[in-house]
Amino acid sequence: MSYEQVTIDGAARNGVSTRPKNLILTKMPEAQFAFIQRSLVPCELPLGTRLSEPNQPIEFVYFLTSGLVSIDALTAKGESVEVGVLGREGFTGLPALLGHPQMAHDAVMQGSGAGFRIRASILREEFLKGGVFAQLVYDFIYLQTVQAAQSVLCNRLHTVEARMARWLLTASDRQQTEILQLTQEYLAQMLGTRRSTVTVAAGKLQRRKLIDYTRGKVRIADRPALEGAACECYGIVRGAYDRMIGRNY
Repeated sequence: MSYEQVTIDGAARNGVSTRPKNLILTKMPEAQFAFIQRSLVPCELPLGTRLSEPNQPIEFVYFLTSGLVSIDALTAKGESVEVGVLGREGFTGLPALLGHPQMAHDAVMQGSGAGFRIRASILREEFLKGGVFAQLVYDFIYLQTVQAAQSVLCNRLHTVEARMARWLLTASDRQQTEILQLTQEYLAQMLGTRRSTVTVAAGKLQRRKLIDYTRGKVRIADRPALEGAACECYGIVRGAYDRMIGRNY
């Protein structure tokens, strides 16, 4: 599904009357939020919705209020690996604010959700004014950089089982739920490994009663134990988020 198929709330095309539950939007000063308020359009974002594509113009920026976006690096053969995730703490289309009109990576909904979209040109205009909103964007850039850098180390040095535990915890944090809708095929794609390897790793976590896995759904059954099974990368990235935007984001 492409961004052209995003479901728009027709009753709210002329902006929003209250602050959306996106952390950047809620932290914007009143004057800055007022500038973009009438340009924010509510939209439903089903699983699989592609919010941006490599080498394509970034027309809209999406602020999530629920759900999960996966940022994926692609090869010429169509192979992919996840390099970052984001939820209601951030937004898609960051390069557009920095003067780069195209994305280098895919941005795909990997958990159904909702959010608000705005034309990238309007948001860039507000960003260039500086102030609190610009600082919020810089904070978000920092968090994305920490996440991407840690993912490089993680993919190189840690076991699939530990990386899977990290991914499940991260997805749970972003979506604020212990129940995740995903398949082993998708997990294999995100972890950059074979489906058979994911099957073995998921089986180990389930036998240890850390997760309950049924077709297309994973429930975190013992979060403290799953945190213990995850590699140190989870704690490092989580710590950066805690320091920047607080534990209960």
